[in-house]
Amino acid sequence: MKTLIKTAFVLIGCLLLLMSTQLNAEEKHERESCRVCGMWIDEYIKSAAELTYKDGHKQYTCGVACMLREIDDAGGLSSFESAKVHDWVSGDLVDAEDATYVLGSKVIPDMVPNYIAFANRDEAEAFAAKEGGDVIDFHIAY
Repeated sequence: MKTLIKTAFVLIGCLLLLMSTQLNAEEKHERESCRVCGMWIDEYIKSAAELTYKDGHKQYTCGVACMLREIDDAGGLSSFESAKVHDWVSGDLVDAEDATYVLGSKVIPDMVPNYIAFANRDEAEAFAAKEGGDVIDFHIAY
């Protein structure tokens, strides 16, 4: 009986040690934040943008407004291999220059000014008719 109790305590101790190690590993995992404003990318994934520099380095922003600022700070789109935004409807990444944007709707996905990206212009126009805002292209947004 004593051996069984000792074995149980050893097993419980090992289990607690394993759980503690896993919790510490999770705490050390750093969340990606927007370089411009500091907001967490995973909280704004529907509006987040992905910038890939010429050297392959990727930078994420919480939304289109921060992406535009990052592009401007870097000297323009020519500083990047690609600039992509999440389509509001599908969540898919699309080329930022090809997207259509709604600016100034009642919906605020991440911050103001509230740019919302759409892969399809018709969907952007339908959204703006319901939620307000102006339908614009990338070059007007930039």
